[in-house]
Amino acid sequence: MTRTKSSVLISASILAALGACSSRPHGMAAATPAPVAAAPAPTRPDGALSLGERLAREAASRPAGGLRVEAVAQTLAAGGLALGPLHQVLARTVGARYCASARSAAGSAVALCEFADDATAARGLDYSRATFDRLVPGRRLARARNLTVTLTPAQPGAGFADDASRAGAVLAAL
Repeated sequence: MTRTKSSVLISASILAALGACSSRPHGMAAATPAPVAAAPAPTRPDGALSLGERLAREAASRPAGGLRVEAVAQTLAAGGLALGPLHQVLARTVGARYCASARSAAGSAVALCEFADDATAARGLDYSRATFDRLVPGRRLARARNLTVTLTPAQPGAGFADDASRAGAVLAAL
């Protein structure tokens, strides 16, 4: 693997890893949007796929039911944690089916990941903690059912503490 490909995969893996979060089960969100039609997934094995093809495969295989990234992002905004545009990131790093990330107004990185079910989300959370807590200090992790949210500060301080507090309150209500 070339150095450039390694750097891209490592960067994508770190962004996706930010999506594993804390294990507190909560109820289902009020509304779940209909699935978005996605391009057909490539038929080659994962090892032969480019990053773009992997992302397309993940987008095409989002789990049915459960909490959805877009709905939770809207709920976070309604709870006072407005996010910039969502961008898909590699989900397989933490065993998720689909992940997206965005930035808060305070600059916090926010990663949201959908898992096949609650148990898989709990395992993804455990994996993220074991693998990335020492590499990404200060991040906050949360889980609501099949969805994990990771907040990583641009810089520690009141802005990040406020983002984490708002996210925790929203997730506790889901």
